[in-house]
Amino acid sequence: MYQDVAVTIPQAATVGDTVTLQCRYNLEGEPLYTVKWYKGQSEFYRFLPKELPDTQVFPLPGIDVDLSKSTPHEVVLRNVQPEVSGRYRCEVSTDSPNFFTNIETGYMYVINIPKGEPQMKIEKDSYEIGYTLRGNCTSPPAYPAVNLTWYINKKKVNESSLFYISDPSAAVEGRRAPKITVSGLELDIDGNTFQGGKARLQCVASLFHLYNSEAEIVLEEERPRPRPSSVLGTRDATSGSSSLLRCLIVNSAVLLRVMFR
Repeated sequence: MYQDVAVTIPQAATVGDTVTLQCRYNLEGEPLYTVKWYKGQSEFYRFLPKELPDTQVFPLPGIDVDLSKSTPHEVVLRNVQPEVSGRYRCEVSTDSPNFFTNIETGYMYVINIPKGEPQMKIEKDSYEIGYTLRGNCTSPPAYPAVNLTWYINKKKVNESSLFYISDPSAAVEGRRAPKITVSGLELDIDGNTFQGGKARLQCVASLFHLYNSEAEIVLEEERPRPRPSSVLGTRDATSGSSSLLRCLIVNSAVLLRVMFR
């Protein structure tokens, strides 16, 4: 039985795009009987080399096959919409006498590009070493949900919490309803946090290769304030040194008078 069947299906496409689904196969000398394409359990395209016409398209909501550009090895879909998201499979069968069949699948998302940038909030923008930075980052709504990643001075740090909120203004409900991603961060400030008294905090939002945006805040290192007790201690030490010096001067003068009598 032939084994060399592979599909190339875009992981994600933007609403309105034209996408190409590829199915490559090596029949190892067996005659081709048919190539079929399915979305889920529904067939929408068939190639039968022994029939005329040799291609057939079956109606399926949201699926618009461009027959002029489709071939036995690829199917071209025009003006894809969100409902076209799903699992696709290519089924290749050989002709008699063996009628071997092989199937390969892939998943494709069709998305609306998220509108706007992530929003980042932190308690304050200056910190002393030893304190804990607390903040959160919120993405614009999207389906599937946007990925949020934290960086401090371009080094990735793990979030402390992550949850998703349904978009209250969305017209779509159910599994494909847009979600808002909220990522929380708690980061202990140490001696490696600041570089030259500053630290660059970023929240990067991404969705496949189609959307990338970021929010950034520059943190300032807050120096500890001198304690009042340390100021008093310095004053007392200075006063003590002055008294000792006066005492040495007086004693030296007395000694000189005794020596020269």
